Amino acid sequence: MSMLHPIPPPPPESASVPAPQPSGPDERDMLLRLRALHETARIRVTVNCAKLSHMDFPLGLEADGNRWAYAIVIVIVAIWWFLGPYAGIASAVAGFALYQTVGQRYVERRLQARIHDRGLGEIDIWRKLWRFGGVILTDPATAQTCQGPDGRWMDFVRVVDRTGTP
Repeated sequence: MSMLHPIPPPPPESASVPAPQPSGPDERDMLLRLRALHETARIRVTVNCAKLSHMDFPLGLEADGNRWAYAIVIVIVAIWWFLGPYAGIASAVAGFALYQTVGQRYVERRLQARIHDRGLGEIDIWRKLWRFGGVILTDPATAQTCQGPDGRWMDFVRVVDRTGTP
């Protein structure tokens, strides 16, 4: 190698990896506005629980449903062991009915609380929620809806915000 023509050093590795796109201030502001409109009941945020019970759902926790299932199974096994198979079968039917009536409502309430606390508070989680689908925004005054991932939630929030208090 000659001193007259040095080989340039390779570019740093960080130059080849694109930096993550920061969200614009408009998107963060709109999420804060959505949360404020939801808290004042001008926009209702609901979820399609069938879609959001999928294991890949960004805010889903398998532990919510498992708590109920484990408790019910332990009670069924104890009843079966101490009182016999007929009592065990009856307790299994009762446990299934209990989960379908009370347990699923509990899991849905926890999911709604997580969406409100984390989904409407952190822009990255909101993006994942919206892209995943199953989140439905509704204007109670006009009954218009906007659903992810196809709907334009920022435009929906702007329109509801401009219409004023219903």
